[in-house]
Amino acid sequence: MKFELKGAVNYLPTLTYGRMKNSYAEIDFSYEVNGENGFDISLQDGVELLTKGSLYEEIVARADFVKTGMEAMYLDSKAGGDSLEDENRRDREVKDAPSTDIVRNALKAAEIPVKVIATKKGNSVSNPVKIVYKAGSNNSINNNIIYVSEGSELTLIEVFESENKENLVGLQTRVYVCENARVKLVRVNMLSENTDHFDDLGFHLENNAKAELVQLELGGKRSYVGVRTELVGRKSEYNSAAGYLCRGESLLDMNFITNEWGKKVSCNMDASGVLLDNSTKVYRGTIDFKEGAKGARGFEKEDTLLFSPKIINKSVPLILCHEEDVEGDHGATIGRIDEKLMFYIKSRGIDEKAAKQLMTEAYINAVTEKIGDDETEGRVIKYVSEVFNDEQ
Repeated sequence: MKFELKGAVNYLPTLTYGRMKNSYAEIDFSYEVNGENGFDISLQDGVELLTKGSLYEEIVARADFVKTGMEAMYLDSKAGGDSLEDENRRDREVKDAPSTDIVRNALKAAEIPVKVIATKKGNSVSNPVKIVYKAGSNNSINNNIIYVSEGSELTLIEVFESENKENLVGLQTRVYVCENARVKLVRVNMLSENTDHFDDLGFHLENNAKAELVQLELGGKRSYVGVRTELVGRKSEYNSAAGYLCRGESLLDMNFITNEWGKKVSCNMDASGVLLDNSTKVYRGTIDFKEGAKGARGFEKEDTLLFSPKIINKSVPLILCHEEDVEGDHGATIGRIDEKLMFYIKSRGIDEKAAKQLMTEAYINAVTEKIGDDETEGRVIKYVSEVFNDEQ
């Protein structure tokens, strides 16, 4: 069976000036897949893996509407409409726009089955559930729903691995967090330099629900990451920490969108990373305060460290607002290592390569320490160290 994913993804959620080509990304993947899909899961008590049955059908139907970050429509925000002409133009373009569900459609066409990971109501899972997605002789493409039942708590650690050959590791996940539920989602990309990758994620949070995302993008050839979070319920809360390391000729394209709908909701989105060699990175981070989100709060920031004059870096922090009673802030810092600092480090007997490694590890470890699992944290530290050991 052929899996083909072609078209525009990672849209900014509003009309914007397009000369810099930051408003979306173009993706073109074509790979053979089979039913195995490289999915290994370690379950805990109180967590079920569902592939059929009445509960499975009920959860799939309930989560069907959840939108993901790669598929987020770029014209779904009312913020920024200064005139009736702007509003009419937006309405026309939304009406005439093609479907953006290209990831979901590609999964259906390739007959990738939906798997449901569900917690039991009121159950707190003390140990993390772990999943490994690995591409070896077969590509790994999966389509998951995570359903966190009312009053339950779940920590899920997902690791992406691959052999050093041309292959694909891809995943779409819809996360439905019910009232008074908590979820912590950890995702670690430790792919080889020859692996293509997409990670398409969507959160839906009800009243007093909380979600935490810890995401590390450390490998891959062409990687596309999209995260869309809908804070619908009153006092729902979302926090994310993303770290990245781009090297060689790699491409990393990220789109993080948080829509704040409910009263007194809050979000905090942090991203930091390092760019080496001839790599390219695009970061889009959007917080959209919707009409009616009174008392909402939202903050985002990104820190990028550049170690080469040949890299391409694009950072697009964005706040949209259609409500007055809100608090928000955003920003991005982009810079190179200070020459005086480098001179000081060298004067202490540390060469330039070792200095780069120290600075990179500092950026990555700030996110790694949020994982909360010693085994996974140790693997990340080893992976980053091996990146520099492999350099000539």
